[in-house]
Order: sequence, then C-alpha cells, then structure tokens
Amino acid sequence: MASKFFRNVKTILLFLLIVGGSWAFGRWAIDPETITVNGKTVQVIDGDSFKDAATEYRIYGIDAPEYRQLCKDTDNRNWPCGKSARTALEKRLSEGQYSCEVHARDKYGRTIVTCSSGNQDLGAAMVEQGHAISSDSFDQVVYGREEASAEKAKRGIWQGSFETPSSWRASHPR
Repeated sequence: MASKFFRNVKTILLFLLIVGGSWAFGRWAIDPETITVNGKTVQVIDGDSFKDAATEYRIYGIDAPEYRQLCKDTDNRNWPCGKSARTALEKRLSEGQYSCEVHARDKYGRTIVTCSSGNQDLGAAMVEQGHAISSDSFDQVVYGREEASAEKAKRGIWQGSFETPSSWRASHPR
C-alpha cells in the first residue's frame, strides 16, 4: 500500500514538474514584446523602418530622425529625438494588428510600404505625433495636414528645433 502511495506521489510530482517546466520554458522562449506585421515577426530599426528575417521595410511618405540624431527641446537642450521616434514606432506596431501594402522598392533595396491598423495609417500617426516629418513623393507632400497639426501643437520634434533627417544624414555619413 505504501509503495502504491509513493508511486502516485511520484506520478503527480512528475506531472507538475512537466507542466511547470513547460510554463517556464514558454515564458523564457517567447518574448511578450514580439511585434508582428502581416503575420511576420519584425524588428524596428528606427522611426520609419523595420525588418523581418528576409526584408527591410520603409514607411511610405515619412522621414523620421535617425536613431543617433539629437534635436533641441523648448529650453534649447539636446534630446534623443531619433531614439524617441524608434520607441514610438515600436510602441505603435506592438499595439495594433498592422497590415502593410507594398508601393515600390527604393534605391537601397528596401520595400516601401503603407501600413494600417483598422482606419489608422501608421505614417500619418507618426507624423501627427511629431516623430517624423512628411516627405515628398512625386512633388506631393504626403502627410502635410498631420505635419501642420504636430507643428502647431509643438509635439515631438516640433517642440524646439531640429535638423531635417535628410540633412542630418548628409552631414553624418556612415
């Protein structure tokens, strides 16, 4: 009788060990901060681009500060606007179910996309929050209304002064 009791206890303990181990492995192996776009896990590069295992994507119609770029705040102090833009894009992508539509490829081989979640356009949101400026496409400003709103409200990069991302890239070659 005692051996049957110990056999049952061993079985229960083994079962609990397997269940607990599976739970712990799942918590360790699966990153809760995983960002998925079009069903693929992506990694954010900076405020206007991200990549999956095979492709690098750039958001159509916007230009965000480069990751190492600094801007000036209302007190004329440096603040890491490039890092802030990247964080904002990570946050937006992690909060929604975004799907992206391909426009073209740029000269660097990146896939140019417009992404949306429901009726929220990702590029428009980044510009409206002041984490990017609207870029020209075929002589048309893509997100001019959103940029004017951010500038008027002094959101993000508009709170102080900044160098346009394209000018910053030109003066800080890799």
